[in-house]
Amino acid sequence: MKTIVIAGGGTAGLQLAARLGKQLGKRGLANIVLVDRYRTHLWKPLLHEVAAGKLEPYIHHTSFALQARRYGFRFVQGEFTSLDRDNRTLTITTAGSDGATHATALAYDTLVLAIGGTTQYFGVPGAREHALALDTVPGAEYARTQIVEALRRVSSQARAAERPARASVAIVGAGATGVQLAAQVRQMSRVLSQYGIHSLDPDRGTEVLLVEASGNILPGMDRRLADRTTAELRAQGIQILLNTRVTEVRPDCLHIAGAAPVAADVTIWTAGVTVSPVLSNIGLQVTRNGRVRVGDRLQTLEDEHIYALGDCASFRPAGEQAELPTRAQVAHQQAIYLARALPRALAGKPVAGFTFRDRGSVISLADDMALCHLLAPGASDGWQVQGALAKLVHGVIYRRHVLAIQGFARAAAITLSQRLERLLGVGYRLD
Repeated sequence: MKTIVIAGGGTAGLQLAARLGKQLGKRGLANIVLVDRYRTHLWKPLLHEVAAGKLEPYIHHTSFALQARRYGFRFVQGEFTSLDRDNRTLTITTAGSDGATHATALAYDTLVLAIGGTTQYFGVPGAREHALALDTVPGAEYARTQIVEALRRVSSQARAAERPARASVAIVGAGATGVQLAAQVRQMSRVLSQYGIHSLDPDRGTEVLLVEASGNILPGMDRRLADRTTAELRAQGIQILLNTRVTEVRPDCLHIAGAAPVAADVTIWTAGVTVSPVLSNIGLQVTRNGRVRVGDRLQTLEDEHIYALGDCASFRPAGEQAELPTRAQVAHQQAIYLARALPRALAGKPVAGFTFRDRGSVISLADDMALCHLLAPGASDGWQVQGALAKLVHGVIYRRHVLAIQGFARAAAITLSQRLERLLGVGYRLD
């Protein structure tokens, strides 16, 4: 019986494992194995809400072992560290209770790379050391604690000096994550002030800076959506610095090309995506930022037994000048495609190429505010939607992901429990 190994349990990997487990694993047609270094999954587009204390990770996370039992695949916890293509084995490394690392070889007939992306620092001095990243749940939770500690520290200093003070949070990179995080941090500061977590002025006591090297926020998205989002962020008191290149990050400030340093009590880096260096050392073609090049069936160009999807894959559709962006809807559509294509390939049936259909973009800001640009067949310019309807669209996108990995009954129960948690709480963590 053939073995399909999926390396990475993110948005694409877990969804693919669940679908293949249901189609092939439960029916004894193939062994489906999912590998991830963590025990649980959290939808990555929610990490900015974890960083702002808007979301409790333990309520929204999904156990890989539980999903494996439900859907008929096997879960192996460990980090994918190397690949032997000749013998079709990958090495999985785990840390033992004694602190030592242990390596295990895992054989495959078909390998799907779905390890996602990590923060790209572009070689900026001090960025890796002093800027926080939102690649993982622990990283996002650490960012939250640093923001809260900065608010408390500046608040204490202001009381001691008996004069007003201001805490500064700088977010480098104005893509979707940076933009949404900026809005959430602004609202987070207001809520924490209301509940006495800090004593800074709710509006003027926290400065949120959004720093972007290009000429507009949300690069690559619809320009009208970017303009409307810019206006909304500025109305919330968020300072946006465009055409601003960070040349160095220090513990208390950012150095800017051609300008004076900008003070920052906390710096969060959301600019750019790269991929684990492991993909550059396995003999496959990769892009400048480490993404594996794939063809229209999402197979790597050198090895027909290896596929890649999501943020770690570089696919340029025929006739297009650019590769597909690192967005959740790309990963979602690629997972659905491979869940149909791999069983056909296993059965020796013809497989059509992957086609991406852009559905638009949604930007969720604080409270009930959201903006979206929706695309549909036959609508050349799409529709611009905002407010409660846009927030509903954002919620539907997340629920679609939950439905894909949990099934209808469990997705409904999870939705109800999450609604109750938000109804009974204050909207943000107070610890």
